[in-house]
Amino acid sequence: MSEQQKILELIEKGQITAAEGMELLEALNVTKESETIHKVESVTTTKRNYRFLKVKVTSDNNSVNVNVNVPLRLLTTIGEIADKMTNVVPADARREMESKGIDISSIDFAKIIEEIINGTLDDPNIVDVEAWDESHKAMVKVRVYVD
Repeated sequence: MSEQQKILELIEKGQITAAEGMELLEALNVTKESETIHKVESVTTTKRNYRFLKVKVTSDNNSVNVNVNVPLRLLTTIGEIADKMTNVVPADARREMESKGIDISSIDFAKIIEEIINGTLDDPNIVDVEAWDESHKAMVKVRVYVD
């Protein structure tokens, strides 16, 4: 017996009202639609062949410019220690980030690295940050992505 038939029987027996039955039927349809969408998304996900994890730091006045390219093969080693990396962030830096709504302890770095290595990362842009650098009087941009 299908879920819809069970709901209709409950209405017929007077165990639930027609309005409650309608809500259950709508909830059942929403669940089935989201399952269908999830199945379609998982089928259409394409595997990407990333080669590098890239970190670029630039400033609008060129006072700070950094380019780092990490081969993805190296990430397998980093992946083993990724979750432990958050413990080395100084307490004052952690508090400052948390005051700005950034909780690094909730970031699953190992999962991100796994998705990068497997080529299943949804968006190659991992982090984009813009911050004002008072000492250099410039806007500094940090971009972490895979390519």
